[in-house]
Amino acid sequence: MFCSWCLNKVRSFYDDDDEDDDDVVLGTSTISQQIPIDTSGPLPPLDTTQWGQPIYISAHPVVKIDHDKEQPLPLAAPVHFETDLFKGIVFFRLRDAPSPHDEVHTQYFEGRKRHYQVMIQGQFKEELNMKDILIGDYYSKPMQNIPRGAIGSSFMRMYERFMQVLSPGIVIDLLSSKPKILTSFGGVQTLRIDLPGEEPTINGAIGNIKEDTTLLLGDKFRDDIQKRRKYLSNPENSRKYVVNPEHVYSFEMYDHSMNFGTYHQHIVGGRRVDIVQSMNGQALAFACFTRDKRCIFKFPVWHERMIIDMTSRYGLSVLENINDAESLSSYETCMSAEVPEQRKKEPNCWHLLSCRVV
Repeated sequence: MFCSWCLNKVRSFYDDDDEDDDDVVLGTSTISQQIPIDTSGPLPPLDTTQWGQPIYISAHPVVKIDHDKEQPLPLAAPVHFETDLFKGIVFFRLRDAPSPHDEVHTQYFEGRKRHYQVMIQGQFKEELNMKDILIGDYYSKPMQNIPRGAIGSSFMRMYERFMQVLSPGIVIDLLSSKPKILTSFGGVQTLRIDLPGEEPTINGAIGNIKEDTTLLLGDKFRDDIQKRRKYLSNPENSRKYVVNPEHVYSFEMYDHSMNFGTYHQHIVGGRRVDIVQSMNGQALAFACFTRDKRCIFKFPVWHERMIIDMTSRYGLSVLENINDAESLSSYETCMSAEVPEQRKKEPNCWHLLSCRVV
C-alpha cells in the first residue's frame, strides 16, 4: 500500500491539474537543535481538542518562524520562516481543513482534484546546483505495512528501480531502517523567478504565482510548463543550472492524491490507503533538502489520528514524557532491550521515565 503513496508522490510532480520581510525577526525554537533532521521534531499537543482542526502543521526546530511555536502554523495565511539556506514565506491551503479566514477556499478547490496547495517564496542564501535540491523527506524509523522478506524485498527493490526509470531524479529507499523518498525541485508545479521587488505578493489569491523562468532558462519552455518540469526533473539537465541568491524564487506544490485532512492516500479505482498505518508514528512533511541532507525547509503535518494511534500503542503517560519523535524511537528500542545494560546504550533513553535503569 505504501508503494501507491510513493508512486502518486512522483505522479503529483506531473499533475496539471505586504511589508518587506527583511525586517521580520524570526523566533527560535526552545527544542534542542540537536534533534535530527530525519525526525518529525517535537510532538504536537497530545490533547488534540486544542488543535482546532484535525491537522497540526509545525516547523521542524531547524526552521525559525515568526509564529508562536506553541501553536500550529495557520492555514491560508503567509508565515515568515528562515533556515541556514533559505529565507522566505510559506502559505498552506488544505481542502478538508478550511480556514475561516480563507475567502476563496471553496472557489480555489472547485472543479479541481487536488487536495492541497503550498506556496513558498523567498531567496536562497547560497548558490546551489539545481540537481542537488530535492523535495521530499528522510525518516528515522522503518515504514510499516510494506512487503518484506525475501520475496517482498525483491519486489520492493524492483519497484524502486521502476520509480527511478519513471522519475530519473528520484531518491528512494523504502526498505531500510531510515527510509527516504525525494524528487527533483525542478519538477514543482509552478516556478517563478524574479528580481527583488518584482515578485508577486503571496496572499492566497487564485493564480497567485504565474510561471516565469526567464531568469533561469531564457525563452526555453516559456509557454510549456510540462516540458519545463520534465526537463528540470532530470538531473542530467538540472545540473546545468544553479539557484541565484540575488533572485526571488516563488513556487507552488499541489497534489490530487494525498489528503492531509484525512491522512489518506487516494489511489486508482476510488480506493484509499490509511497513511497513519504506514508511517510508524512519523509525520509526512512539506520539506526540501540538499542532496547532502542540509535542510532548506521542513514543515511536518500531523493528524489527530496519529496521536490516537500512538496513545493506544504506548499509553498517554509515556507520550507525556517524550518531547520529540526521535525520543519515541529510542523508547521503542529501549523497551525492547532484554537487559538493562542494552538500555543504557540507547540514545535519549536516560530522560524517559519509563526507560530509566535503576
